[in-house]
Amino acid sequence: MLRNLLGIPLLCVALAIEFAIAVILIGGTEYLPQAALSISTTTLLSVHIAVSLVAALCISVLLKNLIPGNRKLLILFLFLTGVFVPFLGAAGCWLSMTFGAIMAQHRHKENVFWQFTDNADLPFAAPVGRPVPKLDSRGFIEQLAFDNDAEKLYNKVVASRHIRDSQSGPILKSAVTNKNERIRLVAYQMLDKKVSNLNKEIQRLEAEARRSSGLAKSNIHLQICNNYWELLTLEGDEPVAREQLLANAEDQALSAIELQGTSVNAHFLLGQIYLKQGVTGKAATAFEQAQKLGMSKDKVIPYIAEAVFIERDFKKLRHLLSNLDPAFRAYPPFSNVVEFWA
Repeated sequence: MLRNLLGIPLLCVALAIEFAIAVILIGGTEYLPQAALSISTTTLLSVHIAVSLVAALCISVLLKNLIPGNRKLLILFLFLTGVFVPFLGAAGCWLSMTFGAIMAQHRHKENVFWQFTDNADLPFAAPVGRPVPKLDSRGFIEQLAFDNDAEKLYNKVVASRHIRDSQSGPILKSAVTNKNERIRLVAYQMLDKKVSNLNKEIQRLEAEARRSSGLAKSNIHLQICNNYWELLTLEGDEPVAREQLLANAEDQALSAIELQGTSVNAHFLLGQIYLKQGVTGKAATAFEQAQKLGMSKDKVIPYIAEAVFIERDFKKLRHLLSNLDPAFRAYPPFSNVVEFWA
């Protein structure tokens, strides 16, 4: 408050002095006393510079809350504006505004922080007069088979493009057989686009693998293997394509393991590939290796149990299932299998 009381009068005095200097310079002698006319040009210039400095300080004080930032740069900007504008005219205005723009640009370079707000409370019941919709608990594939609302099914099929390929593949395959031609067409187009994108990504990664070495190359081979596994969910219905995709995925997984023998994911994926190929002995070995390298037994043992079951080694199957965590064994539908065999 005190600064404002001092700053406003001083600014008014500075303006009055500048007005007097302007009158002297333009020859308005009839408005000033005779003593003012004898002041030299050097003295007028010195007074002008001093008054410009006082005015800059006063304006800086008055605008301290409105213009945050470096006060020294603000005072310098105001001082230069007051000193040079009377002499340079338009050029002085341009230079002053350019300097001010540079200052403003630097001043606004600040960190932006997230501000978290609570979610709005939802009503516990539907508003009066609004019908309460019935929850459809059926799966998407079941809806495609039995629901007659073609428009709703079409929108759901289109929305499945945001789902991962391994999960959306069965949905789109089911939609291809739908009785509605529009749904069949969009499902076929989406399947074709997903297959094309995966093939392009595999080609890109193969070119990148040829330029890489060591751990980076192992990770690239694992990515290619994952892409072949994704393609298997989309094109695995054809026996020839299925065999070729599994063979390619196996080669990529083995290449990843050759470059990095401790890759848990590579051993686990190789076990899944062997299981799909029906090579249960190699599959169990790959899963056991993944478990030795640190993968949770609750994730690995169900796959080993499947391989052992195919080999009809029921004694080992019971032993494997009995070693699972009790909480995992109680989780349906796996609990029914454990209850029967263990």
